[in-house]
Formats: sequence, structure tokens, C-alpha cells
Amino acid sequence: MPKAYVFTRYGRPETEALVDAERTRPGPGQVLVAVRAAGASRVDRNPRTGLRRESGRDARAFPAAPGGGASDALGGLARGEAVLGIGAGA
Repeated sequence: MPKAYVFTRYGRPETEALVDAERTRPGPGQVLVAVRAAGASRVDRNPRTGLRRESGRDARAFPAAPGGGASDALGGLARGEAVLGIGAGA
């Protein structure tokens, strides 16, 4: 079963956990990328602290995963082709 790095509530690093996650099923026009390694930075930590909490309809649901999607530009890949993603904004 795949794992997900999440935070379970707002707070300090002890709110972080590695948990079992459901395998993602790509939809039409999407690809599933197997991530072999990932890192976390201060940008990923900021949502965990809750200093800039969402409110109302945009409230964060827990457990929540930091970071963002790997890329919106993965079209044209062949099965098994290697991909390198650098940063959420790259």
C-alpha cells in the first residue's frame, strides 16, 4: 500500500505522520507517477503551523498533505518513462 506524509492537525512537527494511503486512480488524460523520493521545505511546513488558516468553505480537512502536485506538464509520456520534478513552482 502506498504511503502519504501528512499532518493530522495544526501544530508542531509531532503532528506529522507517515500513513497508509489509497492508491490513486488516474482519470482520462491523466498519468500516475511513482514517486521514489521527495523532500519537504519550510514552504511545506507553513500550512502545518496553521498561521494562515483557511476559513469557511476552504477549511483544511485532516489528515492533510503538504506540498502540491508534481506537474501539470506530463503529457506525452510513455509507460515506464523516467520523470524528474523539481519544486512545486518549477
